[in-house]
Amino acid sequence: MCGENRKLSFEHVPPRSCFNDKPVYVLDGERLLREEFNLDSPRGSQSQRGLGSYTLCEQCNNDTGAWYGNAFAEWTHYAARVLFYTRTEPVLYYPFRCFPLRVLKQIVIMFFSASHQGFNRAHPELVKFCLNKEYHYYPENLRIYSYYNPSGRGRMAGVTGRLNAITGEMSVICEASWFPMGYVLALRGGKPDDRLFDITFFSRYFFNDWKEFSLKINALPIYTHFPGDYRTRDEVNRDRLLNEAKA
Repeated sequence: MCGENRKLSFEHVPPRSCFNDKPVYVLDGERLLREEFNLDSPRGSQSQRGLGSYTLCEQCNNDTGAWYGNAFAEWTHYAARVLFYTRTEPVLYYPFRCFPLRVLKQIVIMFFSASHQGFNRAHPELVKFCLNKEYHYYPENLRIYSYYNPSGRGRMAGVTGRLNAITGEMSVICEASWFPMGYVLALRGGKPDDRLFDITFFSRYFFNDWKEFSLKINALPIYTHFPGDYRTRDEVNRDRLLNEAKA
């Protein structure tokens, strides 16, 4: 993230304290695009230490973890309680108490870890936003959206282009999704799904601002490995049958 030539450390994405401390199966998205696979029983390599990779240097990892980690964990665990008490069907406004700027900065750091090398050079404003804990000037053209993820699956995608074959519209997004919340960074093309909740306004606050919000966030399913795809299993199978009928 800082662009310095330093030894990398293992970065949990999301942080280890956010339900990411158990073994997980990790699927390679590029391989999945080349091969047929069973969405109901996908196979991948096992990571004993949770989801993550060697993406941040030790200083970036330690500094940002100390600045933002606890605040993001509190936010995440509260979202998990909402899903538990609503039986994964939240339909109302629920109060969240959090340090909004710290939460947003941790989300941006996850996008850095999900993206390939070069993301920091393409977005130096985001580097400054994350590596200066007091800095809260965020580029308004880069929107960050959230949703509840009760699916039991995660999805991490760096910079990804999406083309709507019907309208011809092109969008560019990053996605970091894990129980109980998913996040989307819209780099180009506007809001990728109308059900997503915009939390970019978290950047308006200062580092030590503790706020309470009443937020109505939608729960969206994660079934495929395609970033920005929130179809259920039944919807995916329906579309597959329709496409086979047209072919």
